[in-house]
Amino acid sequence: MKNQTHVPNLPVVDKSLLELLPPVLRAVVRALGVNRAREWLMERGGRNVCVPLGRSSAMVQGLNQEEVERMRYTLANHMDENGRVTLPKADKLLNHFRDQQIRRERRKASLPALAHRYNLTVRQVLNICREDDPGKQFVLF
Repeated sequence: MKNQTHVPNLPVVDKSLLELLPPVLRAVVRALGVNRAREWLMERGGRNVCVPLGRSSAMVQGLNQEEVERMRYTLANHMDENGRVTLPKADKLLNHFRDQQIRRERRKASLPALAHRYNLTVRQVLNICREDDPGKQFVLF
C-alpha cells in the first residue's frame, strides 16, 4: 500500500466472499460493505472515477466523507497517479449471490427450471453448480 498514516474502520465482510472477487471489486466491498458497494456500483460501476485526497466539493458522487476515506485506503494500490480508478460493474458482485442461490435451489429444482428462473442457459446453471463440486455429474431433467 502507499503511505497511509490513518487506517479507517472498515465494515465487516465475509473473507470467503472477498477471496472470490476481482481485486478492485474486493477493495470497494472492503471499503463500503457488500450492500452499500452493490448500491453504489449499480449507479457508478464501469466508470473511471477520481477518489479525492481530502474534503472536496468534487467528492465522489454518492459517498460521504468517511466512505471516501475508506475507498482511498482500500483502493490505494489500484489508483493511478491522479487518484483515478476504473470501477467494476456491480454484476460481478450480484452474480456471486445469484450463483449461491442457484446452488441452494438446485436440490429442489431441475436445471431447466433454474435456467428459466434466472434467465440463463442450462449449461450456465450446470457450470455454476459444478463450481461447488467439480467431480459431480448432474441429471439434467
